[in-house]
Amino acid sequence: MEKTVLPVQPRRRWWRRLLKWLASAILALLGLLAFLVWAIDTGPGHRFLTDRIAALRPASGLRIRIGRIDGSIWDRATLRDLRLYDNQGLFLEAPEGALDWRPGAWLANRLEIRSLTSDLLILHHLPKLRRTGGPTLPSFDIRIDRLRIDRLILGAAVAGHERSARIAGRANVRRGRALVDLTVRSMAGDRLALLLDAEPDRDRFDLEARMRAPAGGVIGGIIGTKRPIAALVTGKGRWRAWDGKALANVSGRRVIDLALGVRDGRYLLDGRLAPSEIMQGKLHRLTAPSIAVKGEAAFAERRLDGRLSLRSEAMDVQAAGVLDLAESAFEGMRLDARLLRPEALFSNMSGRDIQLTATLDGPFATASYDYAIAVPRFAFGTTGFEGARASGRGRLMGSPFALPVRFTARRVTGVGDVAGGILANLQVDGLLHITARRLTGEAMRLDSDKLKGRLSLLVDLVTGRYDVTVSGGLTRYLIPGLGVVDVTTDLRVVPGPGGRGTSVAGHGRAWVRRLDNGFLRSLAGGLPRIDTRLTRGPDGVLHFAGLVLTGPEIRVTGSGLRRRDGTFQLQGSGRQGRYGDFRIALDGNIARPKVDLLLARPVDALGVTEMALNLDPTPEGFAYRTAGNSYLGPFTGGGRILMPRNAPAVLDIAALDLSGARASGQLRSDPGGFTGALDVAGGGIDGRLLFSPAGDMQRIETHLAVNGATFRAGPNIMVRRGAIDGVVLLDPAGTSIEGRVNAQGLQRGALSLARLAATARLRAGTGAIEATIAGSRGRAFDLKTALQVTPDRLSLTGEGTIDRRPARLVEPAVLTRDGGGWRLAPTRMTYSGGGATLSGRFGEGPNELAASLERMPLSVLDMGYPGLGLSGMASGRLTYAQAGPDGAPTGRADLTVRGLSRAGLVLSSRPVDAAVAAVLNGRGAAARAVVASGGRTIGRAQARLSPLGPGADIVSRLMAAPLFAQLRYGGPADTLWRLTGVETIDLSGPVAVGADMTGTLSDPLIRGSVRSSAARMESAVTGTIVENIRARGRFNGSRLVMDDMAGTTPGGGTVRGRGTFDLSAAHGFGMDLQFDAVNALALNRDDIGATITGPLTIRSDGAGGVIGGDLRLNQARFRLGSAAATAVPRLAVTEINRPVDEAGDMRPAAPWRLDVHAVARSRLDVTGLGLDSEWRADINIRGTATDPAITGRADLMRGGYEFAGRRFDLERGQIRFQGETPPDPVLDIVAQASIRGLSATIHVTGTGQKPDIAFESVPSLPEDELLSRLLFGTSITQLSAPEALQLAAAVSSLRGNGTGLNPINVVRRAAGLDRLRILPADVATGQGTSVAAGKYLNRRTYVELITDGAGYSATRIEFQITRWLSILSSISTIGRQSVNMRVSRDY
Repeated sequence: MEKTVLPVQPRRRWWRRLLKWLASAILALLGLLAFLVWAIDTGPGHRFLTDRIAALRPASGLRIRIGRIDGSIWDRATLRDLRLYDNQGLFLEAPEGALDWRPGAWLANRLEIRSLTSDLLILHHLPKLRRTGGPTLPSFDIRIDRLRIDRLILGAAVAGHERSARIAGRANVRRGRALVDLTVRSMAGDRLALLLDAEPDRDRFDLEARMRAPAGGVIGGIIGTKRPIAALVTGKGRWRAWDGKALANVSGRRVIDLALGVRDGRYLLDGRLAPSEIMQGKLHRLTAPSIAVKGEAAFAERRLDGRLSLRSEAMDVQAAGVLDLAESAFEGMRLDARLLRPEALFSNMSGRDIQLTATLDGPFATASYDYAIAVPRFAFGTTGFEGARASGRGRLMGSPFALPVRFTARRVTGVGDVAGGILANLQVDGLLHITARRLTGEAMRLDSDKLKGRLSLLVDLVTGRYDVTVSGGLTRYLIPGLGVVDVTTDLRVVPGPGGRGTSVAGHGRAWVRRLDNGFLRSLAGGLPRIDTRLTRGPDGVLHFAGLVLTGPEIRVTGSGLRRRDGTFQLQGSGRQGRYGDFRIALDGNIARPKVDLLLARPVDALGVTEMALNLDPTPEGFAYRTAGNSYLGPFTGGGRILMPRNAPAVLDIAALDLSGARASGQLRSDPGGFTGALDVAGGGIDGRLLFSPAGDMQRIETHLAVNGATFRAGPNIMVRRGAIDGVVLLDPAGTSIEGRVNAQGLQRGALSLARLAATARLRAGTGAIEATIAGSRGRAFDLKTALQVTPDRLSLTGEGTIDRRPARLVEPAVLTRDGGGWRLAPTRMTYSGGGATLSGRFGEGPNELAASLERMPLSVLDMGYPGLGLSGMASGRLTYAQAGPDGAPTGRADLTVRGLSRAGLVLSSRPVDAAVAAVLNGRGAAARAVVASGGRTIGRAQARLSPLGPGADIVSRLMAAPLFAQLRYGGPADTLWRLTGVETIDLSGPVAVGADMTGTLSDPLIRGSVRSSAARMESAVTGTIVENIRARGRFNGSRLVMDDMAGTTPGGGTVRGRGTFDLSAAHGFGMDLQFDAVNALALNRDDIGATITGPLTIRSDGAGGVIGGDLRLNQARFRLGSAAATAVPRLAVTEINRPVDEAGDMRPAAPWRLDVHAVARSRLDVTGLGLDSEWRADINIRGTATDPAITGRADLMRGGYEFAGRRFDLERGQIRFQGETPPDPVLDIVAQASIRGLSATIHVTGTGQKPDIAFESVPSLPEDELLSRLLFGTSITQLSAPEALQLAAAVSSLRGNGTGLNPINVVRRAAGLDRLRILPADVATGQGTSVAAGKYLNRRTYVELITDGAGYSATRIEFQITRWLSILSSISTIGRQSVNMRVSRDY
């Protein structure tokens, strides 16, 4: 068979296939790359590229935004809307920029730009980028053939305000060659030109820079000055040896003057800098006047290796090491600095030998450092540190820079001995955070010999201001004179005002572990603790504010200070367990200070209040003064507090004065109280007070006798006789008292007790008090009471008489404690046939009152309100309740009063019956009342007060509540008027009143009218009576306006006027009345009277008033000597068996004052002291209605003067009133008579109360002979015995100014005669020596009886028709009758 042979295929080699595949892949990749290169340069590619660029987030913080790319990115491209951002936002933008570059040069590590131009470039601010640790100089070559910016706009943040400039230049930086050519011009005239051409291989080095900036230019704005600047850098030589200079002037002043040099690539620097010429503040102080600069460095492979020296008057800085600009790193960099003038760094800093040593290694951004600062002494203000050192090591971590620090100081000065001792060997460890402006530290550890804590600080590196906060504590610290304390503080240290000194503020707490001061220990009752705010200023004075001291027995709040000398001044207030509330001021050494103490109620059982205690330190202890008030009046005292070492304190009382009584003695301060005795004497008090401790309580044993003592308390307390014997225990749980009190004739204000006998037996607030009292307060009373006392219950029983009518508590009045108040169980009292039942609750919380009355006499109200004077019988019910201080009050009253009247000193109102119904609730109050008299309703009233006004009590709330009320009254005026209590003037007669009231009770607004047709006004003080008064008035607001009033006075006078009555006057019922009087009898008293014509005013605010006028006296009278008081010799009298109950004087009513000017052309009758005369006068009447004070003068018109029974004719007279009270005018009167050839003249001078009488005669005779001739018409040698007696009396009266023995006048006054005289015998009629007795029957009729006792008698009658015409009639037993007419005129 034939075999077929197949052809053999040759085997392909695998590596050929691999090459083919690789070639295909490469071609594919190249094709893909070519496609990408083409695609990226298309429109979509450009958009993709701008998006990727915008998405880049480099660590430096740079962000790039490109709006659009036109052209080719591989050759010529136009970038539109280019924006660059840093960490603070947009800093650079260009609307359009043209770029012509060769990206292929990157393959040769070269950036090659043929042209970079832009018409507009805006620089908003200089970029703020984070350091990333990259190389400072780039590692690739740079070539820029053309750089042009036609308009560069610099923002306000760059140049101060917006400026523009132009930039043109070129650059070629490659290995072995550096070429930079740059020109900058601004529209403001700035010019900068820089040319650098350096090529070491060709021994080439050329450097020239010129800058000129005008005042206010762009370059000056960039560096922060408006001054003109000129700078030049130039030189000559080659790379191996080049010498140049750098100069700069600011405002014509040289600020840079440096010599520059290059030697085989080593750069040299030498000269001076004067930045202080353009700097201020800290930099100015540190660099003034200039800085000497010296340095050298070698630059190779982008490494700068050299050293630099900077020295000024304030500092010296030396630096050496390597700056690797390729790696941006330090290599072995060392810094040595000395601060030569610390005040240049901080104005309040001082010190010496302040040195800093520091080293740096590693990248600029994260270099490791090690530093140390050593200072023998430095200070801020007065706060200094000695032996100070600060050190630390770490790495640079950007801003803020964190600096580990350990600061130590052997001693801190300027903070006082106490604080200095606490801060000895101070050490602070922690981390400081530093920025360009601030240095801060938080929670740094603080240690010293006595203090451990934390410290935080803040230092402003620009101003030098600092703020330090210290929190720490010290234990078992000894304060000499005080004791041992544990203290914790939170303090803040800041510079003082104006940067001078140091201020410390914060909070401190102290716990006293041992208290060495016995005085303070006794007050505190143990070991106190103190909490306060602290402040220490640059003056070194430590101030305490918000100070709180708390101990077992005391709590004090206040403030104070500690001076630099260690003394204290403290003021505060608080409460002490034994002595109560107090205020204290302390000054001086804390071991023995000056103390001013004011105790509000230190001994409540004795009513001691406002007790001041002043302590002044002495070598033995203290000298003290004290003053205060008590139940028995104010007291003062003084003495010493002796504080012997290791012995109890002794209170040496030199004097304790109380209302004239003085106590003295010594009290020793023992545990539990005082031991000793006080002797009491003076002021009507005699006895002893014995002090001794009883356990932990103070025991006071009292033995006092009282005899005629007056205690000057609020109202004075007077005790005629009494005794106090007892024992008082001042127990904090309740005062214990056991003793007895007996007193007779005790009076306190309006309360008068005839007898008081009381015994008390109280143990810690439980026991019984029994008392028997008799006396008066408004009404006389005689009561016997018994009080059972427990801490939570009081039970009172009693019976007796009030106003001599029986009064009794039917059952005990029981008060039980109810929370913070007391509750009174229903208690019934009977009085004078009437009765009352009372119950309620009083004190803190709700208050309640329920009362019912059955015919209770209103006179009992006088005991609460002496002088009220109401009478009548009241029946009804009264309830009142209030849930609390803020609760709404509620209540109801239904009362009926029978026979309501008010009795005053002179007048009583007509009794009426009244019924009142009132309701009070939370919304307000309403009331209705009816008044009846004689079975007829004479008045009605209703009122509503809603809503209740603001106020602390129900009365003030009612007084402030809106009011609506109505009143209708028709009845006697005296019923209303006398209820007002005005007694100086009385109104009576019928009156009709209709009134509507709004406003408030305190300020009512009244509308209505008042009418009367036959009223009567009378004043018991002045004797004035106005009858038939017709009045018409209306209410206006709170006033009653009387539009018309008219009336008549006795004798036919008339009064007409108008006026107002004020119902809301300050003191009650006010009035303002004006009258016109015509011949009205306005004044009609026994001693003075007047009928007037003219205007008259009466004004009053409810407390007294003023009567005024400018009047003509139609007729007036004045009696001299009527107010004279007989001089009575004062004898030393001791009263025995005096009634022990005498009510105190009622408080006198406010007087009515007078303000009247009166003129009397005639008819002013002056009588008394022998005068019977008519005068004319011009006087002013002031003073009061009861005691008028008259000024002015009266001149005689006519009259006579009677002396010793004989009448003399007045020749001349003048009476001068000088304002005395009572009136006592100065007299100048001359009277004359002629008898049997004798002419006698009498001169009356002196005053009305004490006249001086002198005689003259022609011919001249002795006084006794002249008087014998005047009185009896015969010589003294021929007088009978009765005549001689009358003569002796007359002579004695003249010589003794009327105070001698005068039996004739004694008889005349006793018989009530106006004239009594002895007449001589008459031989012609057979009349013997006779007695004549005369009496004025009225002002015009005089009757005289004459008899000699031997059968002769006669009657004489004189009737005065007018002033100058009289009829005389005489009838006698001898058959003689006569009627004569006498006419007397003065010419």
